[in-house]
Amino acid sequence: MAKRSQLVVGQEWAYQRGRTHEYTPWGSHKKATIVAVEPYETGYSKNYQTEKGNGVLVTFGGSNHVVQLSQLWKPWAEYQIGQAEYKAQHEINQEKEKVARAKREKFQQEVYRPALKEFFQAIKPYIKNPNQTYIDGSSRIQELPVEVLQAVTKAIQEKAVA
Repeated sequence: MAKRSQLVVGQEWAYQRGRTHEYTPWGSHKKATIVAVEPYETGYSKNYQTEKGNGVLVTFGGSNHVVQLSQLWKPWAEYQIGQAEYKAQHEINQEKEKVARAKREKFQQEVYRPALKEFFQAIKPYIKNPNQTYIDGSSRIQELPVEVLQAVTKAIQEKAVA
């Protein structure tokens, strides 16, 4: 949030209609140029100067607007640097998420699904309804950790051999 003492006529600030400021991957702020530092308000058909208030006269989009001090976040140059850093970090995080997702999918494909299939084969003789996928009213068999599936499968297979 800007303070009136920080503002200088002609200075460019990052403006957003809302009052919560944060960086986003697409850049959510506009560049607003300070026209007047004195308090301003918007009337029915024009902007006018007042004695008190948090409004400031700025220009963006080719016309003058009164915005609240809380809608001005930081000087435009500082915002652009922060936005570029945020965007770079966001892209790194997206790539890390792709790698993690690929690892999860590989684990599902190569470890979990085969263990689940083997588990169902092992318990098939012991359940009344072979299509049952629930342990109790709310816990699904597919939600069991792979270690549990493998341990139960191994125990049933050892019992069958003995």
